[in-house]
Amino acid sequence: MKIIIKNEERGIKLIAAVYKGPGILDLEEVKTPEIESADDILIRVKCSVICGTDIKTFRRGHHAFIPPVILGHEFSGEVVAIGDDVKTCKIGDQVTVPPFINCGDCFYCQKGLFELCKNRTLLSNGSFAEYIKISQAYAEAGLVKLPADINLEEAALAEPLACVINAVEDCDLSLGDNVLVIGAGPMGLLNVLVSQLKGAGHVIVSEPVAERRKAAQQLGALAVDPTTQDLSSIVQETTKGKGVDILIIAIANTKVVESVLSLVRPGGKVMLFGGFPGSSTLTLDPNLIHYRQVALLGSSGFTTRQFKQAADLIMQRRINVGQLITHRFPLLEIKQAFDLAINHGGLKICIACA
Repeated sequence: MKIIIKNEERGIKLIAAVYKGPGILDLEEVKTPEIESADDILIRVKCSVICGTDIKTFRRGHHAFIPPVILGHEFSGEVVAIGDDVKTCKIGDQVTVPPFINCGDCFYCQKGLFELCKNRTLLSNGSFAEYIKISQAYAEAGLVKLPADINLEEAALAEPLACVINAVEDCDLSLGDNVLVIGAGPMGLLNVLVSQLKGAGHVIVSEPVAERRKAAQQLGALAVDPTTQDLSSIVQETTKGKGVDILIIAIANTKVVESVLSLVRPGGKVMLFGGFPGSSTLTLDPNLIHYRQVALLGSSGFTTRQFKQAADLIMQRRINVGQLITHRFPLLEIKQAFDLAINHGGLKICIACA
């Protein structure tokens, strides 16, 4: 067995942020995952980033995260221990890993809808902890080795970037397409960056919060304040009366969604990217779909191909995700970090776990 751990006492209890139910996040001592078989890999989490899903889970719960559970899934770290049969990585490698891998065998995987896999393999625990364990098979499917000079905070954003790549691919964005993004939170801004990388023409962003609107403008988008400006008129002027080719909804407010559906052109696409509360309902004119032939799409998750593609784009500096990172906290101050995120402070918030 090959193993190097920060504290050499195996099984020592280390700190993790444990979600106990809506509104309850406790720092607790937890048992470090151990190398128990020849194909085990132990990763020390260096950086974990707070995701919108973490916030939604903390505020109202989530069917996929049954408490008590360690949250966190956007992370990067260092391999510190491996079993004797591990070939995909070595001790000292800097890596990022997706929070799940698909089975490849279920109905949805066989249909090529890997992000809908019903038999996903998950990490040993969430990334708001000091260590995570995966298997050799998991690493073969999803682990990405990072160069020595990589910014680990940026590398941790491969997962949300992969989610956006999945959504924009589903929109089948063509060169010169006009895109309207509703919401300039972190995921809305990532949709701006990926749309631009794919060759979008005009990218318009609707966002009422001045700080986030400024961030969208700095990315090169046409930022609109829907509370003081006429978004419809701006869309019509920018698109020469056609309407946008693609409308990406990166918020969870159905009333706002209903108010902007008419801004997409006939034959265009609407992507419901943001996750909505379970009790949500959306009212729309069916003739929007029937006569205007607007396609209503949804997107959740990513494929391992898209995760690796996202990591490559970050490593190649083809997309600057680092500009979205606005705050940093140590793991011991994660509650303060969650408070900031809940109150829409900043954009991406990094938690230093080691």
